[in-house]
Amino acid sequence: MLRARQNVVLELGMMLAVLGRQKVAILLKSDIDMEKPSDIQGLIYIPFKENINETRLTLAKEMHSQGITIDLTKV
Repeated sequence: MLRARQNVVLELGMMLAVLGRQKVAILLKSDIDMEKPSDIQGLIYIPFKENINETRLTLAKEMHSQGITIDLTKV
């Protein structure tokens, strides 16, 4: 099982502190068996298979649900 590098986990923690848990989403390649740090359970994980562009609509909808103005027809 793979683990994120320590600096990546630290940077994620910094984002959580600044933005808040409700405004952080993690894009995670679905075919990778990645260990998720236990203290970030409950965050939004958006899986993708090959190309990160697959997440555009899902991510845009999550952003819209948090009150961020976004035109979903342009995604």
